[in-house]
Amino acid sequence: MSDQSSQNVEYRGYVITPKPVQGHDDLWHDGYQIFKGDASGPSVSSRTNTESAHSTLHAAYDSSVEFAKIEVDNLVALNG
Repeated sequence: MSDQSSQNVEYRGYVITPKPVQGHDDLWHDGYQIFKGDASGPSVSSRTNTESAHSTLHAAYDSSVEFAKIEVDNLVALNG
């Protein structure tokens, strides 16, 4: 498996940087940062160590991206 944790995802004018975190019992939790435009400026949102738990880094990466996309959809809706 490639190191997905270093791969940014572009979505609707934002950049998502997945940052899953390993928690207790070897479970992985979702985490991400969202940037407007590109990842060089300050983040517009950041989540770490969410309640979602996964048995693999790959699953946590995918889930982190999906949760971040929902947040981006909400940002786009609010900012029109």
